[in-house]
Amino acid sequence: MAKDPYRSSQVPGSGLSSGHVDCPGCGANVEDSLRRCSTCGTPIATVRCAACFNMNVAESTLCSGCGGPLGLEPIGEADDLECPDCKTAFNAFEGGPGRLHDCASCGGQFVDPPLLRDLLAQREVYGKAAPRPPPRFNPLSSPMRYVPCPVCDQMMTRRNFGRSSGVIVDVCAPHGVWFDRGELPRVLAFVEAGGLELAKQREALEAIDSARAERLRAFEDRMKLINRPLPPYRNSQQQRDAEAASIELLGVIADLLNEH
Repeated sequence: MAKDPYRSSQVPGSGLSSGHVDCPGCGANVEDSLRRCSTCGTPIATVRCAACFNMNVAESTLCSGCGGPLGLEPIGEADDLECPDCKTAFNAFEGGPGRLHDCASCGGQFVDPPLLRDLLAQREVYGKAAPRPPPRFNPLSSPMRYVPCPVCDQMMTRRNFGRSSGVIVDVCAPHGVWFDRGELPRVLAFVEAGGLELAKQREALEAIDSARAERLRAFEDRMKLINRPLPPYRNSQQQRDAEAASIELLGVIADLLNEH
């Protein structure tokens, strides 16, 4: 039986391909997200998913990024923006509320904020129907460099998406998010697995802890004032103010006790 030159394995539990295939031109083992073989130049990933815009090898029937069936490909058009890495013109793909700007050379993708929010929301819905553990990626595997925004040319901010995904993306808040080749499907897999929801829950708990710590600091400051020797009250207003402060302090103590 002839060997399938595009066959690639699956990472258990992740829904993503292992990331490597055998080049049909030279047989070299290459990443399945490459547009062309780095050894002989043979096209590798040539089929674009209409749902998540991930590129797949020609023999694929299911998208290696989102797992959906591959059918009609989205139609791109020439773009005025250039890739911040290799300076070639993007191809733009309409995606409902926004655009995805794709570099046919390096495989990087710049996604408008409205479209990215829409893609993330879709993956969250899919993930709730069939939850699974979030895939993990090593953030140290990405090279450390800063890239300019294709729109405003300002250096973008590097962030670990969801604070725990391990996928380092480059963000320009007004204009979009830059994904190196293969990073967008990794982010979508992280969201589908519930990683973003877990990050939101973690942030909410951290906000509660921060608020509690702030109240404790305020309580300690008030205690220092109360323990400080005070001169005799000069008038009844000072006495009333002191009594009101004591009542307020008792309320703070009661609230802190209730939180525990």
